[in-house]
Amino acid sequence: MRLNFTYDLSAHRILHDREVRSRLSGMRSAGVETIFVFGYFYGHYESPEEEIARARRVLEDEGFRTGIINLPCGHGGNALDPNDETLRLEISDRWQMRADETGRRYPTAACIEEKMIADSRSANEVFRQMGYRRLICDDDLRLGPWGKGLRGCFCERCMAEFSALAGRRVDRSELMNVENDALLSQWMDYQCAKVTRFLTETTPLDMQGGIMVMHNGDRRHGVDIPAIRAAMPEDFMLRVGEGHFDDAAFLDPRAQASLEASILNHLTLFGDDERCYSESTVFPANALSPENWIRKMELEIRCGLRNLFLMSGTWFFTDPYWKLLARSLPRLAELAQTRPLPHGLRVPIWQM
Repeated sequence: MRLNFTYDLSAHRILHDREVRSRLSGMRSAGVETIFVFGYFYGHYESPEEEIARARRVLEDEGFRTGIINLPCGHGGNALDPNDETLRLEISDRWQMRADETGRRYPTAACIEEKMIADSRSANEVFRQMGYRRLICDDDLRLGPWGKGLRGCFCERCMAEFSALAGRRVDRSELMNVENDALLSQWMDYQCAKVTRFLTETTPLDMQGGIMVMHNGDRRHGVDIPAIRAAMPEDFMLRVGEGHFDDAAFLDPRAQASLEASILNHLTLFGDDERCYSESTVFPANALSPENWIRKMELEIRCGLRNLFLMSGTWFFTDPYWKLLARSLPRLAELAQTRPLPHGLRVPIWQM
């Protein structure tokens, strides 16, 4: 399987940013074949609908394949560009805020509920009518922040629903302290079913769907990779979770083991490397040097990934990145012909 490079961009910038338009040919020279256009971000169209439709035509005229990338739930903070204070981060006022284990609400993170699902389904149908045929959800499609603790939405509605499933009243503090493995497994089943349902009910039948998973993301966060794979069509895509988006994190002595564990766990749980993508992210802007960006791709390829998803939040990679990637293509392609690391579940390294 040959290497395939993918990137994502705002429709508005594709149409109106001269720097972006001038770099399209350089992106092709660097191996980028597919560009996912920013679509529906936590209840809002990232760009006007007309611009999202036009961006597809512009990119395809330039020789790229296209898709839509959605941020369904909101990240709970600024995971797009911490240097941009103008970004709109609050979820739709039509949606219900997520609550943590203390009951505190987050205006930048959504509970997966009926209105949120209905609005997302409608937006995806708009994209389908525009001609988009690939749709991937960002890793905010989960129910809780990064970490090894038990996550989920703990709002009153979710707690009432879960208590009904459990056959008795269950409160938040019990879930945080309980040693009852059966109850904890039932809680994870309940949260994971929401994410899986979101995917099955919002992905149009004639669009290729996908989900991005965060570093070490698993059932504790509402993401049951085998269940999602079983519920979705055969061509469903998975972007594995990696982290380590800046030089300090990537150069930490534990970084390689941490990256390999997360990548190989997700590949093993999904069971199909051909539809799995890397998280070749630099965040925030320029935080990971072009040289370390390429080194990270080498690690991803050694793990068995051949689809490399280049990500940079909402800022745009500058020339040093594209030029170094173009020069590195022969070496990366040669590495892709070697045997990958053995797959299998590994113990997550949470401290990284």
